Amino acid sequence: MARLTKIHANLIRTVLEKRSAKVRFSGNWQKIYAELEVGSPDESEKILLFSVAQRHQLNQMSTAYFGCELLKTSFEGTRSEIAKHNRFEKLATIRPDEQYVLIKPQPFYPEIAVECALRVPLDNIIKLLQSDVQTITHIVIVENLDAFDSWHQFVVGVALKYALVVYRGHNGVAKGLNSLLERIPSEINVVAFVDIDPAGIQIALTMPKVTLILAPEIQALSSILTTSNSSEDYDVQHKQAKYMQKHKDDWQALQQFIIDERVSIKQQHLLAFNLPLRVHPRDC
Repeated sequence: MARLTKIHANLIRTVLEKRSAKVRFSGNWQKIYAELEVGSPDESEKILLFSVAQRHQLNQMSTAYFGCELLKTSFEGTRSEIAKHNRFEKLATIRPDEQYVLIKPQPFYPEIAVECALRVPLDNIIKLLQSDVQTITHIVIVENLDAFDSWHQFVVGVALKYALVVYRGHNGVAKGLNSLLERIPSEINVVAFVDIDPAGIQIALTMPKVTLILAPEIQALSSILTTSNSSEDYDVQHKQAKYMQKHKDDWQALQQFIIDERVSIKQQHLLAFNLPLRVHPRDC
């Protein structure tokens, strides 16, 4: 049985706070019931009932399970802070990636090799952006980790000479990156460097403050269609293609090219063929 999570802890806390006599016997409550064996399902098995004694037992059982009394505990803080009073440190509201961003060292740390990357506290990055040490005009968000690692090998224009290059993060946009984008000065341009396919375009469309896409010219992309394009990969991106077509006026020429040619070209192919990259402004 998988262990209970913060969602389950909050459900239990609500019952204890409100002194609820019953709850809907949802999937989450079924999991709580299976783990703690407290409460009484009604005849329909759609409602879970709690007597006064059972609520008291629920408080005791959940305290033993989580290592803290839920009515007296907050999960606000980092995992290290929560570990002081809870066996399950991952219940913390602040995840490890929320206060850090993975960046390339240039231009802030020119003494560090370009092949390296730094995991920097968010507040430090904000201070660097606000300092007079260097003028940052662009932030480039890179979709794939290996493309991020190889950033120094891509052919980019002088407009990105003083760009801050950051990694987007696994499984979607990292919370630390989201926080960074919310706090950057308004004059900084946000650039999405993504795969040339519906999924990549959807990433660019949904990331905060993105106004530019970094990609080759369409003519250059056309030159590697035979060797690098995977129409099969395009065909399985149904949801992403549908989303992209609803917003096809944002980067109209690039998106129409992807639709017309059923394009899925990855960042790794752009590097393999050394295609020059330029910024494509958003049309609307």
